[in-house]
Amino acid sequence: MVSHDAVSRIWVLAEAVAADLGLEVVEIERGGGGKRQMFRLFIDKPGGVDLTDCSRMSRELGGRMEEEGTVNSSHVLEVSSPGLERPLRKASDFRRFAGQRVTVRLRRRDDASGRQRFSGVLKDIESDVVIIETDDGGERSFPLGGIARARLEVDWDSVFKGKGPEGGPGKGDGGVSG
Repeated sequence: MVSHDAVSRIWVLAEAVAADLGLEVVEIERGGGGKRQMFRLFIDKPGGVDLTDCSRMSRELGGRMEEEGTVNSSHVLEVSSPGLERPLRKASDFRRFAGQRVTVRLRRRDDASGRQRFSGVLKDIESDVVIIETDDGGERSFPLGGIARARLEVDWDSVFKGKGPEGGPGKGDGGVSG
């Protein structure tokens, strides 16, 4: 059995390896069960990642996990891009993708509206407070710690019509990876 602590240890190792390779760790998911655990690691960099980045990360991290004895059971390590609708977790993610469309799901319903999910354009993050312009034209602020999940939102109609992801590249970014 793999504990939550194993995921935390893998995260620490993954961030160190990613920094050495010029990458960032976006998310780690644990799956599988019984005797075979699966760890799905999502990585990114400005301009997006390619197969070579994923292979290098998998090889380096897998070696470090073995050396450190991070996982005691049989496991599979899968490394990939977070995709166009990548999750936003850290304050730096929200800064990087300001100007892009996002979907935000709160941990608890919003007191003012009773809603838990909001979509709109990410304006900024100030002092760990995320600011979005909602689809109804209002502006909403949410503490980073109150957000259960946030993702970039792609206008797939525009993509399929050949217009590319809505909003273009994020701030300080060579484009949305995928």
